[in-house]
Amino acid sequence: MTNKARVISIINWKGGVGKTTFTHHIATGLQHLEPGILEKHFNKRTPPKVLVIDMDAQCNLSVSCLMEDKFEQFIREGKEQNKGIKCLFKQFLYNNPAEAIKPADYILKHQVRKNNQQVYENIDLIPSHPDLIYTDMEIAAYTRTDFDKHLVGSDIYKFQMLNKIINNFRNNYDLILIDCPPNLNFLTQNALYASDYYLIPTILDTLSSYGLMSIKNKVTELNNTFYSKDSNYIKTKLLGIITNSIIETKGQPKNTQMLVLNKIQSAFPNLVFDSYLTQGDGISKASAHAYPVFAFEKSSKNAAKQSEHIRKIITESLDRMKGANGT
Repeated sequence: MTNKARVISIINWKGGVGKTTFTHHIATGLQHLEPGILEKHFNKRTPPKVLVIDMDAQCNLSVSCLMEDKFEQFIREGKEQNKGIKCLFKQFLYNNPAEAIKPADYILKHQVRKNNQQVYENIDLIPSHPDLIYTDMEIAAYTRTDFDKHLVGSDIYKFQMLNKIINNFRNNYDLILIDCPPNLNFLTQNALYASDYYLIPTILDTLSSYGLMSIKNKVTELNNTFYSKDSNYIKTKLLGIITNSIIETKGQPKNTQMLVLNKIQSAFPNLVFDSYLTQGDGISKASAHAYPVFAFEKSSKNAAKQSEHIRKIITESLDRMKGANGT
């Protein structure tokens, strides 16, 4: 990989499919990979530098990373700076966007919890805020007539905001992961515009699988629209579909889940991950403490199993990115 961070959005219009779980655990799991895997994909044997961005006003990723009390303290503080993605958008909307944004004012460094005593030194967080739900309306109402002349009469700048924000610190990281809200409003479209790839988590029930083709088709449509307005735009690639909450029977999904999986594989050839995340209480118990599941993998059988599945998902993600880059 180059020094310029690859950006991945984790999206699904449906809630409860694992967007936050995968964002949190891909970021933290990268810190638990074998040195040989890291060297293959990052040209170094030390853990990569990762930034996670919580774009969901529900703030679940922020709470999972920081712990509820610390996050509530964070959003109660009186200062307008140090309030994450909400204020980053506000800075961009109401100040001169040509001015360099100072990431230190918005990024929480070295605060993502590893366990009760430690934090991850190589993971930073741009937290969300409950008021982020209003940011979408502000973007919708926002008009800037003095934007680049070739875009006058177009709303394309409303989708470029996050990309311009990220460009201020994109070279500081190896990977940037964006946890998107369960909708296709301006914030999600900003995330897609800024991303090199997107991942779709899903659970294997019939209702959850219905919307997958709609997501892929809509992102394709957005890619074409963005490119038609800006020829420098690089289309966001679907890295794959990751299945969650698998109940295994003899080392594979149970029969009812396998039926749904087979349908998805037929509809999306080569896009469904071979790796998946099993159902279990390891992640839920760890999340109650605002830790990733790796904190309990030595003391819990379920945590150990889910930790190993997360590592396989991350390795497959890195392999898919490497293949997508033609290397």
